[in-house]
Parts: sequence; C-alpha cells; structure tokens
Amino acid sequence: MKKLLVPAFLLITTFSNGQDQKVQDLDFLIGTWEITFDIYDTHHPEKGIIFSEIGRQECYYDLEHNGEPRFITCKGKVAREDGRERTFQESIRYGNFSGTFERVGIFSNWPATSEELLFYHEAERRFEIRGELGVQDNMLERYEDIYQFNEDYTSYERKNVANFSNMPVTEYNVTLMGTGKKIK
Repeated sequence: MKKLLVPAFLLITTFSNGQDQKVQDLDFLIGTWEITFDIYDTHHPEKGIIFSEIGRQECYYDLEHNGEPRFITCKGKVAREDGRERTFQESIRYGNFSGTFERVGIFSNWPATSEELLFYHEAERRFEIRGELGVQDNMLERYEDIYQFNEDYTSYERKNVANFSNMPVTEYNVTLMGTGKKIK
C-alpha cells in the first residue's frame, strides 16, 4: 500500500501545481495597448536606434476548454516612420510540463516562430521572457525580454537583449527597447 501512496502523492502534487496557475492570472494583459519599439543592431548597439515602430496590440482570451479560456492571444500591428508595416500574433498559456507560462509568436515580416518561457514575478510586477528564434544563415538568436509594469498594470517598459550564435556566448546586447500603455 505504501508503494502506491508515494507515486500517487507525487502525481497529485505535480497536477495540483499546474492547476494553481492559469492564464487568467495574467488578466491585466486583456485589452488594447498602444506600443512602441526602438530597434537596435544587436551586434553594434552603440550605434543607437536603427528605426522605431509605433502601433497597437489587442489582447483577449482564446481557445476554451470546458468553458475556461486556456490562452491569451495578442495581435498587433506596428508601423515605421517610413510607412512600412508589420503584424504579429503571440499566444500565451500556462504549460503544465514546463511549470511556467509559455508564449509562441509569429510575425508577418519574419519566417521564424518564437518559442518562449515566460516567468511572471507578481511581487515585482515583472515578466522575464527567455526564448530562441531562428534567423538568417542558420544562426540562432537567444534572447531575454523584460517587461516592467507600473503599479496598476496600465503601462510597461520593455527591454530585450539578445545573443546570436556567431557572438561570444556571454555577450548579450540590446536589441529592442519598448513601451506599452493600456488604452482600453
């Protein structure tokens, strides 16, 4: 009997941890956001901003299971000063296997898909996102994205640092600085 109780306890503990967090814990993301991105050359961030983008992003609950939303999907559109536009979609869920939130992103201007682990630090009102993205010439971009929210979760500042596979593994440089402001 004791041999059965230990595996059962471990199984219950594993599943209960996954049930403690759910995508609704991130409900402050739901709504429309005005967003800005300042893009840097990761290999030469000292050269300053290459270009800026301004736009909007709409976040909403998506894909229900037994009447409960399992994802938050954010769709956005941004434009440069020269009029070039791009769209993107990012979907967030709680991953029971990874034990944290996960985000997948697709982009109209990029042929790769981002796969990320999202660590939410509620006490600090901060997201720490780590991911990888395939880039040209079979290079891999490893990155960390930090979102720091204000006290009422109506705005954030964002900083993305990255390392490409042709850089020293310890060198992470600024790729993107951004902001978001909730407008509804």
